[in-house]
Amino acid sequence: MPASHASTPQGQRVAHRQRTRRRRALVWVSASLSVILVAGLAFAAAVYFQVVGNISENVVARPGVTAEPLVIPNWDGPVNLVIMGSDSRDGLTSGDYGSQDTSGIRSDVLMVLHVSADHKDATLVSFPRDTMMPIPECTSPDGEVIEAQDEAQINGALAYGPYCTMDAISAFTGLPIDHFVVVDFDGVIDMTNAIGGVDVCVEHDVEDSDSGLYLTAGAHNLQGADALAFVRTRGGFADGSDLGRISAQQTFLAALARKVKSAGTLANPVALFNLADAASSSVTVDPALGAVPSMVGLAGTLSSVDLDRMVLLQLPVEDYWADSNRVQPISDQAEQIFAALRADQPLSFGDVVAEAAPEGEQPDDGTAAPTEPAPVPVPDDAKGQRAIDATCAK
Repeated sequence: MPASHASTPQGQRVAHRQRTRRRRALVWVSASLSVILVAGLAFAAAVYFQVVGNISENVVARPGVTAEPLVIPNWDGPVNLVIMGSDSRDGLTSGDYGSQDTSGIRSDVLMVLHVSADHKDATLVSFPRDTMMPIPECTSPDGEVIEAQDEAQINGALAYGPYCTMDAISAFTGLPIDHFVVVDFDGVIDMTNAIGGVDVCVEHDVEDSDSGLYLTAGAHNLQGADALAFVRTRGGFADGSDLGRISAQQTFLAALARKVKSAGTLANPVALFNLADAASSSVTVDPALGAVPSMVGLAGTLSSVDLDRMVLLQLPVEDYWADSNRVQPISDQAEQIFAALRADQPLSFGDVVAEAAPEGEQPDDGTAAPTEPAPVPVPDDAKGQRAIDATCAK
């Protein structure tokens, strides 16, 4: 029988060249994978240490409390969090932020976030900055004991430290609140730049020389100084009061939540790094929340919330009895909202039928199948929006 091609000298040379090429290809693939893996690990390490470094500089312990072992929350069950936007200019670098003769520190933005125990629903309640309400005794960062006040403007509590504001909100709402986030002006600018801006829609032209916001009616992508101006403007919306500004802030947060949860942001390592770096550089948090595992856990909890089941509300208020330039809570309506949140019941607007979900089939053991709690109607004066949708109608 004739010899096979592979057994001839020429065939052996061809086979040798093919094996050599295969080995070289495997070497290149292995080398490439190693480079990618090392680069990925290096990137992850850079993100971790950058965020840790940023947060460590912005953690505030409760004044007057002896240091205790740090307990990392596991975020099981309902989550309650106070979010504050600080108007302090100290140490900021990204713009003039309007009047520079404004001293002290106040909460331009004040919100309570409640996430349901199953992490499917979320409610965000905005407190107007001019709301007059009780502020319990608290201790300032320099150790001064601040006496309890029966009525005070809630945005001024931040001057005594974030714990004073958090404790006041917890006492008023009856919600157990142990964590807070304070965001400064730079944070709004840097975070919106990191994700390429957020898309919002305005019905009418906006001209506000105080905030520097100028928009034509229609859709806009806002980032940087324009994003900050949007959440700070009062003269640009409605009657120029803080109540009109709250509506704009909620619209902005709706757009921000949608953008952060979008596949383009979550799947982009560079965008995630920029967002994490910007956020961790511009927020002040309590020690437990400042631990990286805690923040990762909270991010996972928030990412599971269905944005269509997120309700944005304003605390129901009326003119303050002693000063029409201030407001006070409408007690029965506020209690209706916070009683529902304490019971972990979802809230619904008037166009949603507030009925309990039908019972399912009984399990083999004869016990009743769990049912979702009946939604609680939102009070008339708690203006807000049910769904996360801040884009212009197509």
